[in-house]
Amino acid sequence: MAGITYVACFTRDDGVYACGHEHESIADAMNCLVPDGGSFIRAREAGEFRSLHQGEFIDFLEALKKMPWSWQNKA
Repeated sequence: MAGITYVACFTRDDGVYACGHEHESIADAMNCLVPDGGSFIRAREAGEFRSLHQGEFIDFLEALKKMPWSWQNKA
């Protein structure tokens, strides 16, 4: 999707922060996630952050299974 980038975000006591990268794919942005339950992916389109659309959320779920910390990769 042209013009859309993805960013990993995380929460702290004092606010919401982003990883600072402009990832070309959801799977790439997931490399910046911290698997502590406080991280999430947002899309950036036309300079504005937004939630993932349905198709993007499906991409997120598919990429989630491939993350090294996923329970599906545990022996």
